Amino acid sequence: MTLKKKKYKSYDVLSLALKASPICMVLYAALPITQSIMQTAVTAVATANFVDTATAILNHTRPYKDIYPALVFVLITLGVVNTIGAVAKLTASRVSVNLQRSLNPAVVKIFAAFDYKHIENEKSWELISRVSRDPVKAVTDGVDALIQFAQIIVSIASVFVLIVSQVWWAALVIFLFSVPMFWLSVRAGKKNYQAERDAEKFNRRTEYLGEVLIGRENVDERTLFGYNDTVNRVWQEQYEAGRKLQVKVTAKNFMISKGSSMLLALISLLVALTLIGPVVNGRMSAGMFMGIVSAVFGMIQKLGFQMSRSLENISRAGEYMKDFSEFVALSEAEDALTEPDADPISIDSLEFHNVRFCYPGSREYILDGLSFKLETGRHYAFVGKNGAGKTTITKLLTGLYTEYEGEIFVNGKELRQYPVRTVKAMFSVVYQDFAKYYITMKDNIALGDVHSTGKEAEAAHLAGLDEVIGKLEDGINTPLGKILKDGQDLSGGQWQRVAIARSLVSRAPVRILDEPTSALDPISESNLYRDFEQLMKGKTTIFVSHRLGSTKLADEILVIDGGKITERGTHEALMARNGQYAEMFETQREWYL
Repeated sequence: MTLKKKKYKSYDVLSLALKASPICMVLYAALPITQSIMQTAVTAVATANFVDTATAILNHTRPYKDIYPALVFVLITLGVVNTIGAVAKLTASRVSVNLQRSLNPAVVKIFAAFDYKHIENEKSWELISRVSRDPVKAVTDGVDALIQFAQIIVSIASVFVLIVSQVWWAALVIFLFSVPMFWLSVRAGKKNYQAERDAEKFNRRTEYLGEVLIGRENVDERTLFGYNDTVNRVWQEQYEAGRKLQVKVTAKNFMISKGSSMLLALISLLVALTLIGPVVNGRMSAGMFMGIVSAVFGMIQKLGFQMSRSLENISRAGEYMKDFSEFVALSEAEDALTEPDADPISIDSLEFHNVRFCYPGSREYILDGLSFKLETGRHYAFVGKNGAGKTTITKLLTGLYTEYEGEIFVNGKELRQYPVRTVKAMFSVVYQDFAKYYITMKDNIALGDVHSTGKEAEAAHLAGLDEVIGKLEDGINTPLGKILKDGQDLSGGQWQRVAIARSLVSRAPVRILDEPTSALDPISESNLYRDFEQLMKGKTTIFVSHRLGSTKLADEILVIDGGKITERGTHEALMARNGQYAEMFETQREWYL
């Protein structure tokens, strides 16, 4: 399924479902409408026929055997109605399954192509969260509501034909009273969805706090620090704030809806009383009276709660589709879904020339006139305090942000002039918050090169994972984490080595370690950098850190402060200069002794 960039309306849920499951969707739409006709007009006629036949038999004006055709008619009608309902439910579940298979991947595809700025922007991230949380449920709820609404309209039309033939003014009163109910129901749906939008920020916080309270990764600290009561109190505050927003609107709409339903019930009672006269006078049979009254009370139920609920859900679907329209309209990174080049270009030089950059929505330049040049085959260390702009450099290098001032040259050519697939193949990065994929270790490592060369075992060996693999039940093919069957978890340091192996299997000419060891003690950090340095001999590497465990391994150190290079040189030269780097190193010296 391909999602077009357009203004989606509430009825577009039908087209999405039709694309996902055309045959089942047609059946799902047709069966309930057929069922409605059977439930109202046909059932009313069957009931009237049965009651009149029974009455005639009791009055000895018809033979006893006449009751059987009337009874069979009633039973067949009820059987067909129930059968149609069961088949409709089966087709509805099939539509939902097919939507899972086609709509979810389409949404994920759009998600994967977004400009990176939308991920780091609070407003757009809330929009993304609302739309992507459960798109299939939002669409199926809308489809169900529209079909139920059509079903109700058909039922009402069938009953109206019967009522008009007997008491035309009652049909007019019910119709006129239903119009404001339609408006109230639509209004309720919009207000409920708006309340959910307002509550989204509280919902996201409660989800996060809920994970802190019950998540597996936090169990050690929960036990050690005993912070459950404190965090639970904050969770309750956020949950209550979001809940009250929705309950206030829901309660008000519920009272209006139920009040309207009660008035409609009184009208139906009035219709029933009005029809007693024609029955007594013989102008209407008792069977027809029973059929019409039964149909009227059934219609009132549909006009009341069911109609209100379906219109509310249609309105909610419309509001969701507005969000959906904004979601698909969010800007995408050019060629974001293209695979990296199978054969990366060699990089002889990499240069920042007077680069200035501030994050979207901010006026503060995180990089302000940054200039430096790196040469192939050398090790560089970018150091500086937190917030100096070190990680921002990697984001610009790897193409996550392209809206910067100044120029970034690769082999003398501006970075933005390269195809996206070429830029993707230039760099391999091990981030501070590296991903832990709960799949096999081999597949974890293979993710480093989509054009897999089958060198996962070699990369694992180079990353120092032989001992870890030897202890795993199925070796390198063992699932990691506790999600899959027989999965085994790793320590923090072992996961880091898996991330490094993922970088090693990549054929990118430039390797970047962006503070991947911040969770390690300084000695372990130094050892890990030393191992990595041995593995990267002759290759261009960039170490990014505010800790200085990597600096002695670097051919050159670049100190960043205020978005600029303030010092540059070897470890010895910078120590002799006795400037900012020397001060930082002296502060941390005892960590690495």
